[in-house]
Amino acid sequence: MSELEHSRRPGGAATQDSAGAGNAAVPGKRPLMWTFLVTQMFPVAILIVPIYSIMSTLGLINTPTSLVIAYCTVAVPFCTWMLKGYFDTIPVDLDESARIDGAGHFRVFADLIMRLALPILVVVFFVSFQSTFNELPIAQVVLPDAQNTTVAVGLNGLVANPLVQQWGLMAAGGVMAAIPLVIVFLITQRSLVTGLTSGSVKG
Repeated sequence: MSELEHSRRPGGAATQDSAGAGNAAVPGKRPLMWTFLVTQMFPVAILIVPIYSIMSTLGLINTPTSLVIAYCTVAVPFCTWMLKGYFDTIPVDLDESARIDGAGHFRVFADLIMRLALPILVVVFFVSFQSTFNELPIAQVVLPDAQNTTVAVGLNGLVANPLVQQWGLMAAGGVMAAIPLVIVFLITQRSLVTGLTSGSVKG
């Protein structure tokens, strides 16, 4: 259960920390978005050593917090660009109409924008959940304790030793580990169909 819990928590945190820039006039938005885009050009593998070094300096090795921070580092730029593509398709006229009716910034965002963006939020949640749930290298580095690790690392440990490879347990564990992903997909599949095709073309 502890392995499943550690796999689930970073996925949710990474999704919650992702936010789109949209049409808002935010100072420094363009350089920030370009920075996020440039970070996507580098493979995740080159981040493993810096992440381990930083977490070790902070004394966070072998804690779920280190995994959450590491996954947010990878997920935030990707999710931000996914969200921005969708938010850019929401007409600015809707914001202006709501403000004319007396709605404040927070109410416009919470009651209008977030409801319209529900399909892409579901897509971002599912993609982040699936990618962090199945991630292996980073989790293997920041959570070295076999009693405090993720599902992917636990399953890999069953066949990592060339002298003792428990393929039967690994296959059974893989089927059980797929159950949460299937459940999440069944719950979100209706919004996934809409969200995957929205934001691809700015209109």
